[in-house]
Amino acid sequence: MPLALLPKTSLLRCRAAALPILLGAALCALACHRPLSESQLISTLQVSDANLAASPELGTSPEQVRKALQSALEATRKFTVQLDSKGPARAQVRLEIEAARRVLLPTTPKVSDHELAEVLVSLELLLPDGHGDLERLVAEGGARRPTQADAAGGPDPDARRQAFEDALSAAMLEASTALSWQVEARRKTDADLQRDLSAGDARVRDYAVRALAERRNPAAVPLLLSRLEDESPEVVRRAMGALVAIGDPRAVRPLIDLTRKRSPQFVAEVLYAIGSLGGGEAEAYLYTLESGSPDEEVRRAAHEALSDLRRRREETAAVPSSPHPQVTSRPPLANPRPPATTP
Repeated sequence: MPLALLPKTSLLRCRAAALPILLGAALCALACHRPLSESQLISTLQVSDANLAASPELGTSPEQVRKALQSALEATRKFTVQLDSKGPARAQVRLEIEAARRVLLPTTPKVSDHELAEVLVSLELLLPDGHGDLERLVAEGGARRPTQADAAGGPDPDARRQAFEDALSAAMLEASTALSWQVEARRKTDADLQRDLSAGDARVRDYAVRALAERRNPAAVPLLLSRLEDESPEVVRRAMGALVAIGDPRAVRPLIDLTRKRSPQFVAEVLYAIGSLGGGEAEAYLYTLESGSPDEEVRRAAHEALSDLRRRREETAAVPSSPHPQVTSRPPLANPRPPATTP
């Protein structure tokens, strides 16, 4: 029966039933046509002519690379590229081609295409911090694609060029994804970041550790301590740096345990973190290694860490106490020491 012929009460019921559907459709349309509220606005994409010229295997122009970079960034759904846009929230992304080369793999019965196009890139994101400065985030990406150089008739230049183009696009997408995770980590709550410490991807765990280190929340200490056993050496180093940045003495004993059966180079990094935290247990352990370790590098690292610990203690004792102490901020310590040998 047409709506016009329905009784008034039935017509009202039909309209009431249709209202949620219409509202849902309207909201869906808005969601499909508006940019993501959490997306980061990018106003500048920098691609160096000289950098591309140093990678002749790519055989592409800066403008083509810039378009591919925009596609990679926007594919993450965390970035919106509006070149030359104005506003306080605009950011910049700079692409660096670290390597573009052919890689030869050993010929095996299972591998027919033993020549690969390998591309390694890094992306630098400069974000306004709201105080007139720029915050710098860096991410890397890499990809390999077969060049089909072993196909019948010999290598095809066009196929090889296409392989490098595909590898470049995949590398930029990987780096863009890593950047999006870093930006997202900055926006997450401490609880969300603590959950990310158990993520399956080592990069997600790494970015969560970095963000927690910047915030210096003591509530994150237990989970950061668990990351000292992470399978990723970089996550372990980040966790050490975060614990030093927070300055919680609960980290001293787990860091001492971390030095067991490790390389001297890695032990030296841990000793620096132990000395930075300070305290009686840290001082006693450093003194023991300084005088009794069989490894010269460990003794030297223990001596330096112990000297720094005692110097800071003396400086603190020499400063007169104030009824109104001034609170100062310090930059986050991402790594307690430049990375050395992988543990």
